[in-house]
Amino acid sequence: MIDVHNHVLFGIDDGSKNIEESINILKNMYAIGYTDVIATPHYISNNLYDTNNKKKKEILEILKNKLREDNIPMNLYLGNEVFIQDNIDKKIINGKIYSLNNSQYILIELPLNERINDDLDIIYELITKGAKVVLAHPERNRVFQQDIKELDNFLELGVLLQGNIDSLSGKYGKKAKTIFKIILKKRQYFVLGSDIHHDKTKYFKRFKKLKNKIIKLTDKTYFDELTSINPQKIINDENI
Repeated sequence: MIDVHNHVLFGIDDGSKNIEESINILKNMYAIGYTDVIATPHYISNNLYDTNNKKKKEILEILKNKLREDNIPMNLYLGNEVFIQDNIDKKIINGKIYSLNNSQYILIELPLNERINDDLDIIYELITKGAKVVLAHPERNRVFQQDIKELDNFLELGVLLQGNIDSLSGKYGKKAKTIFKIILKKRQYFVLGSDIHHDKTKYFKRFKKLKNKIIKLTDKTYFDELTSINPQKIINDENI
């Protein structure tokens, strides 16, 4: 499996605090079946979470080297979870934001509790410039929880959806779990991610049960598309 959303780069956002925690996370991910991980630290302009690409790459290389030393055959790639903002394309060019493995795919996060007036305009502009926008965990967004039809505006633009597997456990509340199941059953997700932040998460223990639930709600083929086939398309920068 390939994870497209997590916070395993240490010391730069609200995720892993140090190299030991990052390695613990990655080893646990490998133990449950992940072979590839696209690290996606938060990027928010004019915020503590605005580390530039040079620093992110340095941390990624430290983790790669440590995994090799520990004989863990896991592939690591770089990305960002980008909080929606103006001039995302320029920030990519200027080396502040990293798309998913430097591909046309970019992981975008909306505010969880409200809509911003120009969110669709920003996304439309990105898409017209050739980006493939992947929307992070829409099931957690209160706007979509209140009216799932609001999500249609994004889908009509060609936005791709990334769901958090742990939403199905109820980790983010009953509404997020309900919306996750609705989107899943409609087969509107393009990829699923872990959104892991820390090594004390219960995700590793409940992953098998969550996987089986997803397969029961859909089928094994769709689960593989969400966790292996489509994430590989992102890594390879393939069109869909």
